[in-house]
Amino acid sequence: MNKTWLVLATTLLAFGCSTKDDTGGGTSAGDAGATDGGGTTAPLTMDCAWDGSGISVDLVNGDSAGYSFGMAETDCGGDCWTGEDCLYGYTLGDGSVLSYCHPLSSTGGYLTTVGDSDLIVEGSTTILDPATMYITYYLEEVSSGDCWIWGYDTSYYGGVGCSDLGPGCTGE
Repeated sequence: MNKTWLVLATTLLAFGCSTKDDTGGGTSAGDAGATDGGGTTAPLTMDCAWDGSGISVDLVNGDSAGYSFGMAETDCGGDCWTGEDCLYGYTLGDGSVLSYCHPLSSTGGYLTTVGDSDLIVEGSTTILDPATMYITYYLEEVSSGDCWIWGYDTSYYGGVGCSDLGPGCTGE
């Protein structure tokens, strides 16, 4: 079963319900997406996939203001990497916090995997890779603040008010 297709349609009720599409398509969400010439909102469709070099996030009918994309290692048996989660960050031994959030365009973006957190460039590189295995994802629409979570342990983002989309990306 292809677990990567997550469809964000226009049927999410204002109070945050989402419905699972059993056809392998994904979930539905509020007014996310671009408007067509007639003022109708087209559904936002998102797909993400890991390859040998990094992760691709593809968006169709995305909002022109763009998106914030985050990832966190949410089950590592100890010191999980959360520095790219967009919300909480990663606390170093000296108390300083590393906190990255990857900007994406209305069509998405690609992040290349690097081997050291010093090489992370927001919107360009990530320290995470599919070998990490226990990744939870976050996507926020810049203009509305609407957000979606999916992946290994979505309770990591609990209480934030995002729609939970279920499974992770291809290639994990």
